[in-house]
Amino acid sequence: MEVFKVGDIVARRSYNYDILFRITAINNNIAELVGITVRIVADAPEFDLKHISVEEIEKRMTNLERSRSVRRNRCYSNMNKKYMSGMREKKILEDNPNTYVKEKILKKPGIILHIDGDLEYSNKSREIYKTMGVTAYTYNIPETEQYKRVYGLLQRIRPNILILTGHDAFMRKRNDIYNLDNYKYSKYYIQGVLEARRYEHNLDNLVIFAGACQSFYEAIISAGANFASAPKRVLIDMMDPLIVAQTIAYTPVEEFVPLENIISNTREGIEGIGGMQTRGQLCVC
Repeated sequence: MEVFKVGDIVARRSYNYDILFRITAINNNIAELVGITVRIVADAPEFDLKHISVEEIEKRMTNLERSRSVRRNRCYSNMNKKYMSGMREKKILEDNPNTYVKEKILKKPGIILHIDGDLEYSNKSREIYKTMGVTAYTYNIPETEQYKRVYGLLQRIRPNILILTGHDAFMRKRNDIYNLDNYKYSKYYIQGVLEARRYEHNLDNLVIFAGACQSFYEAIISAGANFASAPKRVLIDMMDPLIVAQTIAYTPVEEFVPLENIISNTREGIEGIGGMQTRGQLCVC
């Protein structure tokens, strides 16, 4: 029998090794697991686990990063074509009909506050935001503590966009998707959204995304989020909330966020991410 310890990368035999997990604790031969490719928490008996080789991990992560890069670039390309095509050219007819000059246009994407319960995902998100060209403040705060600190961070940073993420899980054995007690961390995302709405009740002044894998979508939206996961209680990728944030940040304030750009570039589409009609946060001067 294999010997497991905290920090090992494993997969579950009963699920055909579909998800890579990191062991965070072991109690009475039951391992607590956190997804390293998707935002889910789980537990499993040690006999159901198998160590994953370094080669297999590298192969899976390479394929995943390639898929994430494609979706991120496609999202940015869509927004760039529509809103960020750069300085417009204008023909000057009076003095020199053969001369073109560029209009000076100031474009300021929305400021993002991203609170994440996973340290590795927090660090990864911070680096990705830099490539997006947006101003983002990223904090690693456990899911159970986010609602206690979000109000103070909002007061200090005064962002246009708030992202509350981490891990979550729906306990399928209990079967009732409308019972909040059947979710690992959804109640904390709901409390976080309520605290944020206590700070700013207007949905267009502060745009909120909250949730993780299999989160209680309807309850999070009812609490005041503009966007949330997961309408069909499916797994979402760590890149999905960032695609939501990027699309909001680069949509002009006078236009509604194009949901099709979000849906088409997230892992599971409409089954994983949903939301309501919301104005963008790009200021154009």
